Amino acid sequence: MKFYKELSKVYDIVFPKDETTLKFLCKALNHNSKVLDLACGTGTYSVALAQKGHRVDGIDLDEEMIALANGKGGLFANFKVGDMTRFHEVFDSEKYDMVYCIGNSIVHLKNKGKIENFIADIYKNLNEEGTLIIQIVNYDRIINQNIKSLPTIDRHEKGVKFIRNYNYKEHEEKVEFQTELIIHNDNKEEKLTNSVDLIALRKNELEEMLKNAGFKTVKVYGGFSEEPFSEDSFALVVKGAKG
Repeated sequence: MKFYKELSKVYDIVFPKDETTLKFLCKALNHNSKVLDLACGTGTYSVALAQKGHRVDGIDLDEEMIALANGKGGLFANFKVGDMTRFHEVFDSEKYDMVYCIGNSIVHLKNKGKIENFIADIYKNLNEEGTLIIQIVNYDRIINQNIKSLPTIDRHEKGVKFIRNYNYKEHEEKVEFQTELIIHNDNKEEKLTNSVDLIALRKNELEEMLKNAGFKTVKVYGGFSEEPFSEDSFALVVKGAKG
């Protein structure tokens, strides 16, 4: 699809590496850990973790994203094109010290049952002291406050703007995510639009899924700065400890 092909070209401009996010991920790791990045995009955090000495596998459905990830190098980063729900087949049933799925990716799955089964599958592929980290948009805020959009990402100096709108479909328990990517290049403006339905996964539901999978400790935050979660939080970060 042209939208995702063009998005991949400016992905690192729209979503640059955030040091707070990287610090949060690193806190869950010991020296030379084995890590899995689900829906890794262009591999920003995979490469950063690999540069710190960890062994990282990254998987994403988008070939352009994976090509960019491979181009970043990284001695211990291994990227593959594939369905993240079948990671254990792609990476030959590896066991991981940490698995993370961030960037609102897990809600792209077909339904809540698929998400719950996916989390249970991740649990089985973690080492005994392993950790799972999931980050999504705070759908409690979207639904309860009738939020129609997220703040526009405007990288004016790079000529890129990313507009994000929401339409909650109550009867389906889904949110229609409508995006517009605007790119200015050589005095030309190109607008690309896309729409995808996302599972409107609430905080209590995601928390319960991790507990049902067997995680002994489940912590919830309103962001990667580890601030307390509230209905007003823009993000939901959940961290499950197996051991």
